Amino acid sequence: MFKKVSSVVGMSLILLTTSYAVPLTNTSEEVLAANIAKDVSQSHWARSSIERMLEKHYMTNDQDGFFRPEQPITRAEAAAAIARSMQLKLDTDYSPNFTDLSANHPYYKEICALVELGILQNGDCFNPDAPLQRAQIAKMLTLAYQIEVDSQNNSKFSDVNDGNWAKDYIESLADVGVIKGINAQQFAPNRLVTRAQFASLVERSLDFSTKVTNLEMAYDYLSKSYIPTKNYSPTMSNDVIRLVNVERQKRKLQPLNFDAALTQIAVIKAQDMVNRHYFEHESPYYGMPWDLATIFDYPYTSLGENIGRKIPTPDAAVKAWMASPAHRENILRENYTNTGVAIAVDSNGYYYWVQLFSSQ
Repeated sequence: MFKKVSSVVGMSLILLTTSYAVPLTNTSEEVLAANIAKDVSQSHWARSSIERMLEKHYMTNDQDGFFRPEQPITRAEAAAAIARSMQLKLDTDYSPNFTDLSANHPYYKEICALVELGILQNGDCFNPDAPLQRAQIAKMLTLAYQIEVDSQNNSKFSDVNDGNWAKDYIESLADVGVIKGINAQQFAPNRLVTRAQFASLVERSLDFSTKVTNLEMAYDYLSKSYIPTKNYSPTMSNDVIRLVNVERQKRKLQPLNFDAALTQIAVIKAQDMVNRHYFEHESPYYGMPWDLATIFDYPYTSLGENIGRKIPTPDAAVKAWMASPAHRENILRENYTNTGVAIAVDSNGYYYWVQLFSSQ
């Protein structure tokens, strides 16, 4: 029989109902040599970003081997780099209405792909050689890398007022650390973006998009902000799933599948209990577990939750849950197919455990 020392197991809960950033990949082209550009020194502030853009062939040097880091980037150059960084297929038959962009333009296909996706606006003129302003690039980056834009932001700039068309794009991008002001108070929305600055902005956008894709960040539709969703210990979480499946297999039940998206919801719940100092199935902020799953767009036909705290190990957690009839029922419920397990730690070093179950 399992003895409870300092462990606390939460009441189990079930609900039965009837019922995006792009990771980087290497191109097939040869990686550039270490001397990436004649005019980018080893000490240049954006050297690592420029090197990454050139190695991935998102940006290029000119025919003389110069990157021109302080030269303003053009609309066509920016479109080409963004399209390539998104790994877009360029075989589209889509044709925009631009009268100043011929099919022979070197970046025509990249521009067409972005217009088709709505990242660039279709119209009579594209002005491919025009330089880009900081406000314009803020909009392009949020659309290209699918960074959520809202009007509830912590970042504020004295030169970006409520009537500015790009206000929400600028502030939302600044909130996630992709773009910064020229100082603590000002953004300079009309200032031109240099090629070096653009390389840095794309790199930050890609890094943030990768975190979202890898489920290390999630957009919270209630708080209108991104929150971290990195599990405290994937190893311990996987041990719980393994031990739970051992119990299911003893009873000839199908093993539960690891569900990364459900694990992310479990992380949010575990962190919420720590941050808001409660230990219940109902969050004072998110509501019941199925409310939480719905807020973060997790699809399900049935959902269950086991919680625990002050339990030191995966083995102890599973034993505690199996000793509790309601928790045991969740673990052995036949219709569940998926599971996700998360752990959070409070200021005293105590573990908060959340196991979610679902069928889809």
